Amino acid sequence: MSAIIEILKNAFRKGMFVIPKEVSVQGAIESPIPGRIDGTVRGDVRTDGLLTIGNTAIIRGNVYATDLIHFGKVYGDIFITNKAVISNKAYIKGDVTALILELEEEAVIEGAIRKHVNDLENAVPLDTEPEPDLPMPVEEEKPTSWF
Repeated sequence: MSAIIEILKNAFRKGMFVIPKEVSVQGAIESPIPGRIDGTVRGDVRTDGLLTIGNTAIIRGNVYATDLIHFGKVYGDIFITNKAVISNKAYIKGDVTALILELEEEAVIEGAIRKHVNDLENAVPLDTEPEPDLPMPVEEEKPTSWF
């Protein structure tokens, strides 16, 4: 529990954007700095670093961040490249993709949960095509688990 308290202390430091509960945003939010949302957002939210979604927040769009602490409601998919902490008050209607997922007991997720694995060694650039004379290699899918 002390890890969450430390993360929350960092969530209120300078150099972060804050959308208070009285504010409603129509459109996407893109930020190179971490932030906190307590208001309503209709659009995707993209941020580098930690994104905190407060218990009064409602987001109708996809969420992209490095780390996430989630207490509110999200109607869309969530993509986290590192750690996502979903509290017992949180509601998500969409899929959650994260490298590390900490899920409290009464949290509600109406969607799939996926583990995001950075596998850069086997990644193929999108602009390359396989040579027509060579057969495509068959790779076995390796199961991943949080446990």
